[in-house]
Amino acid sequence: MESELLKKLERIKAFINVEKLTSGEKNSTRDIRAYYHINRPAYRKFHSDRGFMHFRVSAGDKIEENDIYYQPDTVLKHMPEGATVVELGSGQGANIFYLANKRRDAQFIGVDLTPPKKPKNLRNLRLIRGDYGNMKEIESGYADVVFGIETVVHCSDKDRVFNEVARVLKPNGFFILYDYATIKPFDEYMPYEKTAIELISKCGASALIESDEAWDEHFKKAGFKKISKTDLGKSTLPDLKKLAMTARRVMDHDKRIKLVFNLMPKTLTNNILIGYLAEDCVKERIFYYNEWIYEKA
Repeated sequence: MESELLKKLERIKAFINVEKLTSGEKNSTRDIRAYYHINRPAYRKFHSDRGFMHFRVSAGDKIEENDIYYQPDTVLKHMPEGATVVELGSGQGANIFYLANKRRDAQFIGVDLTPPKKPKNLRNLRLIRGDYGNMKEIESGYADVVFGIETVVHCSDKDRVFNEVARVLKPNGFFILYDYATIKPFDEYMPYEKTAIELISKCGASALIESDEAWDEHFKKAGFKKISKTDLGKSTLPDLKKLAMTARRVMDHDKRIKLVFNLMPKTLTNNILIGYLAEDCVKERIFYYNEWIYEKA
């Protein structure tokens, strides 16, 4: 039986210059800023009108209203009384605003290249414009919890980020991360699977997505102790299916592909390709969607 992913890649290649999309690095600071700036309205319209930009984690086969809160609610469970919490890549602010409203006793810092406007009622929140690989505004040993949701995947130098997280965490503080990992090293995949990994990585302004083993090594090198690691890929499939259906409104029609990809910004059309391919990459066991919960040793 032919891979559904392979069929979709052949269709993409019939209309789009894949080599151009996948050649070179696409995750400079400028690329990342542009990706989120241009795609912000699309995220609001097709994903979450509340500004959440991560995948929903569903218990069943259908999306439930509260599935979007799985990741921040997990962070809540690991916050002690009066906690200090740092979010890496706080984006439009949905996660950190949610947490700061839930826990008025805690103090929060969100770090992002383009932080949102701070709500006036959240006096327990500080937003920092900058690179979370160099959080010079945050003192060493400040945080009880540092978390990142689908953001560290953008970074080529993950060791720098992990070492910086270790610096700002208190001893025994938690590092909670949600991100994508390939199930095996890139070189072990078939050519079409490599193309899918490259497209999803670079169309999303990310570094080439690393293997599960490589991510584990980053934690180890920075001195973190594993509490748990969970593959949530299957639980994201209802959301991925929804995004794939949206992408197919364009990708299943020759004229629409030509029109959309010729007239719309490349950063926006690239996101259509991610939605088109991601569900099959999880189904065909190319990607994990991991929840890592580690502790500073």
